[in-house]
This record gives sequence, C-alpha cells and structure tokens, in this order.
Amino acid sequence: MPKIKPQFYTADEVAIALCCSKQTLYNKLSENRQAKARHSLPPYIKQGGKTLFPISEFHHWIETQPLIRSGEVHY
Repeated sequence: MPKIKPQFYTADEVAIALCCSKQTLYNKLSENRQAKARHSLPPYIKQGGKTLFPISEFHHWIETQPLIRSGEVHY
C-alpha cells in the first residue's frame, strides 16, 4: 500500500514551529474569529473537530512574515 504524503500540520506541530503553546495558538485563533484581535496567523481549516494547517500555505505564510531585527522591520 503506498504511503500518503501528509498535507496538513496539526495545531501541535504549528505551535512548536511558532514557539508557543497549543493553547496560545487556539486563543489567538479564537480572538481572530470573534474579531477581538487581528493576530497574524497561518491559514487553517476545521475538519472533524480538528484545526489543520495546509503545509504549503503554512510555509508560504512563514516566508511572507516580516523579520524584526534591532527594532527594524524587514520584509
């Protein structure tokens, strides 16, 4: 049987990549949905009660985030 290549990261994997807890990630997603904040977060879908982040879109989002060095923002 051929192995299927993963298409999504889990919330656990994204939280590790973003150096935050899974709960912090969920809190920011919730605040964005409720229009309480506008956190810059990667695109995601909800499927079967799980929050999934498309791998290709996650990497694109990371590449488009500004770098902050010594108080300067670099795009």
